[in-house]
Amino acid sequence: MDVSGALHILRKHWILTSVLVLLTLVGAWQAWVKFQGPYQSASQVSFLASQQTSKPNGNNPYMSFDDPLSTTADIVRREVLDPRIVAALAAHGFKDTYDIQMDPLGTGPILDITATGPTKAGVMATQAAVTAEVQNQLQQLQTNLLPKDQITSLVVTRSDKATLLISKKARPVVAVLVVGLILTLAIPQMVDAIQNRGRNRRKRSNQRPWARIETPPTAPAPTAPSYSDLGRPSQLTPTVGQRAETNGRVEAETANRHGSTSSGVDF
Repeated sequence: MDVSGALHILRKHWILTSVLVLLTLVGAWQAWVKFQGPYQSASQVSFLASQQTSKPNGNNPYMSFDDPLSTTADIVRREVLDPRIVAALAAHGFKDTYDIQMDPLGTGPILDITATGPTKAGVMATQAAVTAEVQNQLQQLQTNLLPKDQITSLVVTRSDKATLLISKKARPVVAVLVVGLILTLAIPQMVDAIQNRGRNRRKRSNQRPWARIETPPTAPAPTAPSYSDLGRPSQLTPTVGQRAETNGRVEAETANRHGSTSSGVDF
């Protein structure tokens, strides 16, 4: 693509280019305003050992993290992500998307809960509901156990407000800007090509075509009269003002010459 040529066309059709740039900016602004969010809210829930398990460590649950706690946390995570629980939360008005994962940076049984949605209030409510559901599912798994033998949970962190995900928010805006830039570059060139085509067509129609020179047909060369033609009477018709006697005299002389030639006698 010739950059200098494209810039020349854009300057040539500067009004059209300005309108396209303005429409692109307006479209980007509308995309930023229309597509709400997405916002995200997060919390962390840690699982603690039971009183019975913590006795060897002076009843300190923070010194009793072991593999059974991580296994229990994974079981609870799968339960809350079950479609049955998702549908139940949506039925209560918590329709935003949420996810639960084991904390990749933690050494203990910690679950990372994140809720994502178009509104701040919605994601905050969904995050709080999912966090409560994690603790509720942990208790339901231990319904038949004594309180001293039950694993407990603790909310370690929780977002006090939803945060805007700038990268996801900017995706539709960037898409609009890219499409607008392509159209801004393409449309003036298309218009210029159409104008040039029409201008060239008018020039060709205004040009006077060259006249075709035709050579006249050549007349056939005169042929000598044959011997048989000499005996034929003249087919000449008298012209205006020519007397009939003259034509008769000419025919008589022609007949005499013909007779002399056939007899072979010289006079």
